Amino acid sequence: MSRWDRREHFRRQARERGYRARAAYKLLEIEKRFKILQGAKRVVDLCCAPGSWLQVVTQHCKETDAKIIGVDTAPTKPVKDEKLIKCSIDTPDLASRIREQLDGLADLVLSDCSPKLSGNKTLDRERQWYLAKKSFELAREILIQRGHFVTKIFQSEHTQDLVLAAKSCFDFVRIFKPKASLQRSPEIYLIAKYFRVAPIKQD
Repeated sequence: MSRWDRREHFRRQARERGYRARAAYKLLEIEKRFKILQGAKRVVDLCCAPGSWLQVVTQHCKETDAKIIGVDTAPTKPVKDEKLIKCSIDTPDLASRIREQLDGLADLVLSDCSPKLSGNKTLDRERQWYLAKKSFELAREILIQRGHFVTKIFQSEHTQDLVLAAKSCFDFVRIFKPKASLQRSPEIYLIAKYFRVAPIKQD
């Protein structure tokens, strides 16, 4: 399947199933492979616009007391009854605002953050690395013990840095590229499960 055909295939499926963007299929693939949404009752979706990941989350989090929060600077139409925080992920008090809205800590933090692409591959990778790093730092502030974290990252010299950082405080860390991602795209996803609140000290 060509790059164009792959993109149109998932766009067509998204339209047919009522998803706001084909990105929904990336999260669906991640869930099928890694079961990150099973049992999640407190979920935070960073850079949530236009809301396709929120759609997937609300479909899987069927508990009546589930709390879901979406964060983005762009206006996002609610999917159900989730809370939406309109701000950047590097807003200084965001962690405390999320904890207040959740009335506690999150089971799962998702980040499909992407920069506005400039066409300069080096610059775009640096910008995306900043978003992934900020997402990781935020996740460490708001995750419950044994919670899960997923973030997009563009393949670069920083990829291993994030993997090593994740391994210092998660028991399970994998890199995954969904079929819904274009083959030529540099995007991959870091899947980190079973958060340890206090990182293991190295000798």
